Amino acid sequence: MGVSSRVVFVGELEREPLDALYDAADVFVLPTWYEGYGMAVAEALARGLPVVSTATGAIADLVGESAGILVPPGDDAALSRALRAIVSDSALRARLAEGARRTRTRLPSWDDAAGLMARTIEGVDE
Repeated sequence: MGVSSRVVFVGELEREPLDALYDAADVFVLPTWYEGYGMAVAEALARGLPVVSTATGAIADLVGESAGILVPPGDDAALSRALRAIVSDSALRARLAEGARRTRTRLPSWDDAAGLMARTIEGVDE
């Protein structure tokens, strides 16, 4: 069975359909060239999804070694190996999902993020 029967590209979604897709997902994949923070990765981790992504920006700090597989940006062969491993190995997927569930407990809340932003803005000289 090819990957096309198991992968769906859905584009931009409203909240409820997005929630439903996250809930139905087995893994989150983001092969990005650069992310400053990686909000989508944080959202996936908050839902307990194992992550396959690139080691760029803060993604490596978010995912760590226990919640996903990270590859260098632009390394198609490494991405292919990571996807093959996570799709074909249910034990690996389960272990990384457990790591994602542990990771979500240390993610900042929206209140934490807003407080940090407010303190940062207040610290800027006029």
